[in-house]
Amino acid sequence: MRAIAIAMMTTLFFVATSASAAIKVSASQARNMDDVQSLGVIYINHNFATEEEATRALDDRADTKGARFYSPILMHEPGSNGNLHASAELYR
Repeated sequence: MRAIAIAMMTTLFFVATSASAAIKVSASQARNMDDVQSLGVIYINHNFATEEEATRALDDRADTKGARFYSPILMHEPGSNGNLHASAELYR
């Protein structure tokens, strides 16, 4: 299992260095990446109707901040009709 994770991280690293777009990774993948540095967390103050909208907005913001990877954190607003607030941990 660890070998698969290492292979995935290696692949992600080469894809990230050859492309300019930030790559979405899970929280567990982010914890297993030893060669990356956290750039901090971004917050988008907007209510998103779908997870796809939130992910696109996070992807765009991560790109503008120069991140190679980002790990999304989506939160449902209590008492709302399923609106999402988006944030993400950025990595270089």
